[in-house]
Amino acid sequence: MASTTGPNQHPAASAISIPRTHLIMGLCLPLAVLLGYFLAQPLEAGSMAVVLLVISVLSVPLLMKWHHPLLILCWNVTANPLFLPGRPALWALMGLTSLFFAILGRAVNPHRRFIEVPSITRPLLFLAAVVMTTAILAGGIGFRFFGSERYGGKSYFYIFAAIASYFAFTSQRIPAHRAGLCVGMFFLSGLTALIGNLAFAAGPPFSYLTAFFVPDTGIAKMGANAIISPELVRLGTLSVAGAAIYSWLLTRHGLRGVLNLRRPWRLLLLLLALGGCLISGFRSSTILFLLIFACVFYFEGLYRTSLLPILASVALIAGLLVLPRVENLPIMVQRALSFLPVVPVSPVAREGAQASTEWRVEMWKEALPQVPKYLIKGKGYVIDPSDLFMAEVAAFHGFGIQAAGALVAGDYHNGPLSLLIPFGIFGLLGFIWFLVASLRLLYSHYRFGDPTLHRTNTFLLAAFVAKALLFLVIFGGISSDLYGFLGLVGLSVSLNGAPHACPEPETAPATLTGFPERVY
Repeated sequence: MASTTGPNQHPAASAISIPRTHLIMGLCLPLAVLLGYFLAQPLEAGSMAVVLLVISVLSVPLLMKWHHPLLILCWNVTANPLFLPGRPALWALMGLTSLFFAILGRAVNPHRRFIEVPSITRPLLFLAAVVMTTAILAGGIGFRFFGSERYGGKSYFYIFAAIASYFAFTSQRIPAHRAGLCVGMFFLSGLTALIGNLAFAAGPPFSYLTAFFVPDTGIAKMGANAIISPELVRLGTLSVAGAAIYSWLLTRHGLRGVLNLRRPWRLLLLLLALGGCLISGFRSSTILFLLIFACVFYFEGLYRTSLLPILASVALIAGLLVLPRVENLPIMVQRALSFLPVVPVSPVAREGAQASTEWRVEMWKEALPQVPKYLIKGKGYVIDPSDLFMAEVAAFHGFGIQAAGALVAGDYHNGPLSLLIPFGIFGLLGFIWFLVASLRLLYSHYRFGDPTLHRTNTFLLAAFVAKALLFLVIFGGISSDLYGFLGLVGLSVSLNGAPHACPEPETAPATLTGFPERVY
């Protein structure tokens, strides 16, 4: 038998062999001791950071293989790790991580190609270039947790993270047999919005969960409503959970299937989701639900069926029975319905909604004269903390509008203004370009996509149209809403792949007489 040692290799060197299990134990035991030391005080931010770092390193092999499904799962998870600088959203972290591993996989395997959709890539790159150019010209990107004298970097971070996450979505095609599972993961992960509140209500034994999931007590959202009544506390987590339920229902069963009385649990879940949107107290949540319902109803073609007069009759009867008793409903439900002019809500709910509307109108009146000033060169997101402090003090003492702090911070509560003032006309044109291209892509998938994905494609198109209308007309902010738009488009591309050419209409074969035969 030939010797295993080479001519220049000492025989004793090749005789040293360490079993793999011993190597693993030699690495794991010190690591376990280190983790045990930091877990002795688990609620300290430094301890959590070390534990997360170790878990992240150990998770690299899993992320290399499962980063795309994890991105889909984490997209609507409402987690903001407390121990990370700036407490970024989990979707942003997972989007950047997924894109990194997708590029790494493409570098080592040329067969792993991204799904190319140039019609979406061009406006996104243009919008990213406008944002980056504005940031450079406006004084750079300031991150408070890095010790910068200026703030505003978090808004830039979320815009770039949303664009990067779209390309992470397009790095892989979702297999057809996994489409239902991935769609369910994408939407139902929004139910995690309830974890923070449940952990807060459960008490100290579950307080560690609040380090990941922020409890929404509604105090931070009271604003002017607290002056009118302390009962006007809005709970955004309920609206997020409600949206998760009705989104999954409509993608899986379609509106026709949800309204099928042979499956009454579907309709009960839809009503439960609507109840969550109403109890949250946000008018925008109720409006978005109604817009999505109307869009799905239209795109499924139900307006041509008997469901239209049936639903109209049910809505009329329900209105006649409920409207006279609206004042007996919880005050937050009344506030969520106060945008309807015919609903007789209580004076407290009406005044709370009116105060919120006046707060926004005052801010818009102050913001509109600034549009010509920043029409070419945007203002950006850089905030001087001294200006923010002085604006809030002036508003507190009555020397300025109540929305002075939000105005300085660039939180305009209006979609077009959130583009025009920070990024000028080029930012608005880039976003409109993206909206038009996305609508064409989603409509192509809706018309000519895989028939097994028809319900999902119908809802994605309807949800995108509804969100665009809400953003442009009622309420929106580019730094907080862009990821929602890109999530819908990215999921659609990952499910359907690149758009194909529209099939030509079939023509009936010609007969001997030269006229096509009538097909029955």
